[in-house]
Amino acid sequence: MKSAKSIALSLTLALGAGAAFAEGPVFVDPPFTSTLSRAEVRAQAIEARDAGLFALGDGQSATGDNGTAVASQRTREQVRAEIAEARRTARGDIASMAAGA
Repeated sequence: MKSAKSIALSLTLALGAGAAFAEGPVFVDPPFTSTLSRAEVRAQAIEARDAGLFALGDGQSATGDNGTAVASQRTREQVRAEIAEARRTARGDIASMAAGA
């Protein structure tokens, strides 16, 4: 009797595990076919850019001059001093957090 229960339990667990791996139907989208030529798409992109309709991402500017240098109001030494001060302040904050303050 014990072995019958053991076999039934094993069979139930095996069937339950198999059901857990069951997968439903997989839907595949039909392949995309464009109705526009490459030249038409480029022309539309240029029109949108000129109209200001593009959202700009990292490293892009509205005028397209991504390499233009901008005059700074600080000297290199002032910037280096600010960085050194920020590092000192951050270390102090970390040390006080480690000490439990």
